[in-house]
Amino acid sequence: MIYNKENFPQISSERNVTATILMYMLFGLLCIAMLALFIGIPLSMQLEHNSHLSDGEMIFNIIYFPILFWGIWALYKDYRRQKNKKIVLITVDQYGIHYHQYNGIVQRILYKELERSTEAYVSDIDRKIGSKYSPGYIFGFKEGKYIPIPFSTSDNGLTYIPKNKYHLIGHFLKGITLFCPHIKISQAVFADYFINPDTFEFNKKSQIITYLLVLIVIMVMLIAVDLFTKYTKGFSILF
Repeated sequence: MIYNKENFPQISSERNVTATILMYMLFGLLCIAMLALFIGIPLSMQLEHNSHLSDGEMIFNIIYFPILFWGIWALYKDYRRQKNKKIVLITVDQYGIHYHQYNGIVQRILYKELERSTEAYVSDIDRKIGSKYSPGYIFGFKEGKYIPIPFSTSDNGLTYIPKNKYHLIGHFLKGITLFCPHIKISQAVFADYFINPDTFEFNKKSQIITYLLVLIVIMVMLIAVDLFTKYTKGFSILF
């Protein structure tokens, strides 16, 4: 359907329950592993060979474990505070994008608040390439500064992963072109998120093909490395 200023609808996020549960499970396993390390390693070193605890070890335990449990309690209290700010719904309409929080507060990024880029080679709406330490994201400019425009969150205790993330992105970009035509969108944003720049629709087929090609390239590279080591070093890594 072709939207204009008169019939531009509101669309809402649909939570991906499976992905959200998986994220919490991974975070929970990480917490358990870290807790086991902080508790298990000191105790295992002290109790190896069934030896008795020395006076120095007792003093260490009296100081170390209360501090450790105080740190765990402080992290839990911080998690409870942050929980009220976690996103439970994302909507995009004719005004902009709205983040509905658990505590009832709605944070907004409005089209009319977006500004022109202050940098020569950065578009008004652009994207930051992700790395192994942080995911990529779309950003704009407000009051001369970068402002991230997230369409999902994966922070600890604030995880919200929508199933229709790419549809939200396409709808938001369409809203910018309709209500703020002076704001220029980088073509890299459309390409990275598989959004058709003419229809603003998500191209699922293109995403699948791209991911399959990346997988094939990775497999070819692994096989090539394996063959190289096999014929130069005499052993195989994969086979």
